[in-house]
Amino acid sequence: MNQAVLTRLRLWMKQNNLDRLYVQQPENFSWLTGGDNTIVVGRGVGWLEVEETVRLHTSRVEAARMAEEETPGLEIVSYPWHAPFEPKGETDLTNDLTHLRLVLSEPEQQRYRSLGTTVGIALGNALRAASPEWTEGELAGAVSEELLSRGVQPVVLLVAGERRIFKYRHPLPRLEKLGRLCMGVVCGKRHGLIANVTRLRSFGRTDIRRLNHLVLEVESAALSTSAPGASLGEVISAIQNAYRDLGVAEEFENHHQGGLAGYQPREIVATPGNTTRLEAGMALAWNPSLPGAKVEDTFLLTESGLENLTFDPEWPAVAVGGRLRPLVMEG
Repeated sequence: MNQAVLTRLRLWMKQNNLDRLYVQQPENFSWLTGGDNTIVVGRGVGWLEVEETVRLHTSRVEAARMAEEETPGLEIVSYPWHAPFEPKGETDLTNDLTHLRLVLSEPEQQRYRSLGTTVGIALGNALRAASPEWTEGELAGAVSEELLSRGVQPVVLLVAGERRIFKYRHPLPRLEKLGRLCMGVVCGKRHGLIANVTRLRSFGRTDIRRLNHLVLEVESAALSTSAPGASLGEVISAIQNAYRDLGVAEEFENHHQGGLAGYQPREIVATPGNTTRLEAGMALAWNPSLPGAKVEDTFLLTESGLENLTFDPEWPAVAVGGRLRPLVMEG
């Protein structure tokens, strides 16, 4: 158990007059334990009963594995697979704990650094190996292999080749050739935390350089505004102004722009007027885009600035606003 976050949860429970809380949502389960309670993505197979002590309720099918691999040291209460556990009391299905997860403890930050490096390099390796003759599905397979072989689960995996990158912001991979341009988008999960990265590679499309420059300008406005005390709404306003200044104001409406990251690809999607204040220890992932261009990394907000968790030292980069930001890899 992460004692820092358990203390935070118990304080919230006391403030809300809760003596007991049952936790099943995968993002909350991982936040508390660093383990995983999912077999089917998004569906928990065990409940944490949090009071003065913490115990896990799970089926006899899962009990031994959970005890050994996901929640070592916790008391396990098992039940028959044909008689599902029914919690008697308040649960995280009706109590939103998102706000408690946003500021990451030091152990979480260390896990995030390791995950971010892994995800950034894994996506880079797959794209560096790609060729125009590959299909989008083959590139997706290469990305999956890079991630899964490093213990990372791809919870979002998007790939577009030259034709589809100009049409869709969320291109699920299909079996058509990449051609002269491709994009890979990954949300990779390990120990519950999720790192988000986007990279593009060109095989001769030099006109993409200008589009990449434009999205980096929009992202720079977001990153420059992302400081402790700023609100998500203020960052979104800076993004809107950047699109407008580039003469493409309408593109703000064609895709969400990112927000706070952590135990979901976006814990909170930033929207106009959102009053959530940024604090040191929060994670951010902005993803401005245009038809044919997109940029995305996951950052940790610290008192001294932004730390790029998903930086790939082998990927071509350029300084924008004092930060190294990814170019479209060429060749």
